[in-house]
This record gives sequence, structure tokens and C-alpha cells, in this order.
Amino acid sequence: MPIGVVGAIIGASVIGAGASLIASSNASNAASNTAAQNNALEGQIYQSNKALETPFINSGDTAETELNGFLGLGGDPNATDAAFQKYLDSTGYQFNLDQGVDAVAQSKAASGLLGSGSLVKALDAYGTGLADQYGQQYVGDLQNEVSTGAGAANALAGQGQAYAGQVSANNNNAATASANAGYSAANAFNTAIGTSLGAISRGGTSFFGGGGSGSFNAFAPIGG
Repeated sequence: MPIGVVGAIIGASVIGAGASLIASSNASNAASNTAAQNNALEGQIYQSNKALETPFINSGDTAETELNGFLGLGGDPNATDAAFQKYLDSTGYQFNLDQGVDAVAQSKAASGLLGSGSLVKALDAYGTGLADQYGQQYVGDLQNEVSTGAGAANALAGQGQAYAGQVSANNNNAATASANAGYSAANAFNTAIGTSLGAISRGGTSFFGGGGSGSFNAFAPIGG
């Protein structure tokens, strides 16, 4: 085979291998860029969810602290009392207390017992019952806050796991694409080398000069 034809075959093989390498590199870069963009989007979504749920989590934590203190499970007693009093002030407790005391006093006055011990007992019973009622209501409200906070925390934990899983999947896909691109480039070069060696062998051309017998042995001793 003429040397020019052999050279043309070799050149075409090298050009083809180079084009395959460029294409493989582009594919690998595209996969990496896509993974990075997807990861950034997943991060934005997670941070947005975190911003939405953090206030509920914080409120739940605060409510749990107040609940534990109210139940005698820890905390600062003064702070617990202040929190409960603040809660009572925000409800109709004082109004109901005043109305109830007036009603009891009027009832006892009508019976001629305004200055009796029974009035004191009646007022004490009413006040204790009302305080207990609002205490139970306070506990229930705190429990609701704790439950809401726990739900938000669990939701955020699930979203965090989903975020980590999706980022891992994106990175794994990019790594697989990059590895496949590398294999493709290597195969292209192996094919090019094989084509070139075959062309040299068929053309009877030796790397070491002179004519050949139509075969090529890269390991033949020089001058042998």
C-alpha cells in the first residue's frame, strides 16, 4: 500500500480519536455542570424549607421548656411562674375570676352568709377550680406547640435526607458519565492505534526504515 494512503488512514484515525476525545470531554463536563446546577437547586429548596419550618421548631422548643417547668420537670421556677401568669393575662382568666367572685359573693349575701366561713370556702373553691381549668388549658396549648414543632423538625429531617440522597444521586450520575466518557475516549484511541498498525502492516512499512514483508512486529530486534 502506498505510503501516502497509509498516512491518510493513520491521520484519519488520529483525527477521529481526537474528535471522540473532545466529545467525551464535553459530555463529562456537561454532566458535571448539570450535577452542580441540580445540587444548587436542591440546596436552595432545602434552605427555603428550613426557613419556613425553623420558627415552628423554635416555638416547639420554647413550649417544651415551659411545659417541663410547669410540670416540675426542670427549668427555672420563677420563669415558669412568669410564663404562666403571662398566659393568664392574655386570656379571659381575670375577667372570669372577677365575675365568678362577684357571683359567689352575691349568692352568699342573698342567703345572709356574706361574712361567714362558707363564703371563704366558696370563693376558694371557685378560684381553685378556675385556676385548674386554665392550668389544664395551658398544658394543652403547650402540648400543641410542642407537637407542631416536633412535626416541623421531623419534616425538615426528612427533607434533609431527601436532599442528601438527591445530591448523592446527582454526583453519582456525573461520575458515571465522566467514567463512561473516559472509557469511550480510551476505546477510540485503541481503535485508532489498531487501525494505524493495521494500515502500516498492510502497507509493508516499518518504523525502522526500509521495506517490509507485509507484516509488522513492534518487538523485532533492531538490525536483527
